[in-house]
Amino acid sequence: MLLGSRAGFGLEFHLERDPGLLCLDIFVGGLHVNSWDNAFYPPLLVKKLGDELRRFRRPAAPPVGFGSPSEAFRLAEAVWSYGDAGTGDATGAEYANCEILEWGECTDDVLAFAFPDGDRIHLACRVLGQTAPRASAVVSVSRASFVETLERGFGVAEREWAIRLAALKADREG
Repeated sequence: MLLGSRAGFGLEFHLERDPGLLCLDIFVGGLHVNSWDNAFYPPLLVKKLGDELRRFRRPAAPPVGFGSPSEAFRLAEAVWSYGDAGTGDATGAEYANCEILEWGECTDDVLAFAFPDGDRIHLACRVLGQTAPRASAVVSVSRASFVETLERGFGVAEREWAIRLAALKADREG
């Protein structure tokens, strides 16, 4: 079940794969960012989807000094990787505060940012790890479609976790 779009921002659930975990592939700008591990611990995924949804539900101004998604990504990535990165001001740190997809070990090898810009969200990410060159993507999506994807993903994850939790309780009592 694909929510959103692989070319923009997409969440693809595979509900039949594991009765105890929620299998979810994440796409940003056509890049499958968690192809090595997509089996999420359900309560953590529900919490993280809800957290992201609350962050982006309302339009927000872009970070101070925002010029382009690619430049913001370069600055945010430098701050994340090297600390201050010599920006000389708080711009890089402000961009680094836009980090997203901190959803547990399934997303440990992706560095992703969502830069708000009114009714647009600029997504930028890099898949980390041992392979070279490391894949990256930058894409702009409407805030409405981004939020809708998060809302629908949150609903699916919450519902599936409730179903699985009820089944676990029934097994224990049965």
